[in-house]
Amino acid sequence: MKSRLPNSIKFPFWWIFKSPQRNFGWATLWRDLLGLCRVFYRMNFVAASPKPISICVGIYNRSDLFLTHFVPSLAQCAHQNLIELSVFDCGSTDTPNLQERIQEIYKGQLIFRSEPIDFTRSSSFNKAVKQANNELIFICDADFSLPKKLVQLIANYTSAHTFWFPIVFYLYKYKPAVFHPNNGEWMLYGGKGIVGCYKKDYEKVGCLDEQFTSWGGEDEAFYLNCYASKMNIIRTRENQLLHHWHPSFNPKFKKLELKQKTT
Repeated sequence: MKSRLPNSIKFPFWWIFKSPQRNFGWATLWRDLLGLCRVFYRMNFVAASPKPISICVGIYNRSDLFLTHFVPSLAQCAHQNLIELSVFDCGSTDTPNLQERIQEIYKGQLIFRSEPIDFTRSSSFNKAVKQANNELIFICDADFSLPKKLVQLIANYTSAHTFWFPIVFYLYKYKPAVFHPNNGEWMLYGGKGIVGCYKKDYEKVGCLDEQFTSWGGEDEAFYLNCYASKMNIIRTRENQLLHHWHPSFNPKFKKLELKQKTT
């Protein structure tokens, strides 16, 4: 019966009663509701002034998606003068001269460092954050397209002790990079690896846990550490923040591919 209910009905009940942060107590529900009030206020009354941001990416051999989708979308973002791209590359071999290829597309500020080391998401992203110059950071994987209003969104939804974990839209295989219900689905119950916050708050929470050396888990652990550290959490659906399909060991990606084949 539960599997037949649409997410529009299931998710609110899951969010109230079963979401992982409730394990810290019902005070987390109050903090979440305050976050929703902040979103409503920013969307309807006053927007914060855009601030300089560092967009932090850790990458290894995903250059095709990065150069095809991520970097061109970054080059189209508003407030280019406020954006710094911080990339830590673990010695990618799929594209020669990756730094030069980025600079051919994106003309803004770039910090690029490459070391031929084993890739782990936690370690590479922590290094990208550490080398970033701005106080405000946005951590994002290389396989996304970014919304044009990203700088304003980050200004609206982040402040001291406040983390923005956008709910992103995962595209099915072979679908165009356009938001539409038939092209993919929202990662309502997971997808917490994309986050905007202040660098000092990121460090205060403990950064991504580098004990996670295989796929998965570090994003959920970080999300829960934010609650344990009494930080404020904001989650919003962003239909222009698109995750592009790629082969993966992630079970949810395989499920999405199978679902796309049967629709």
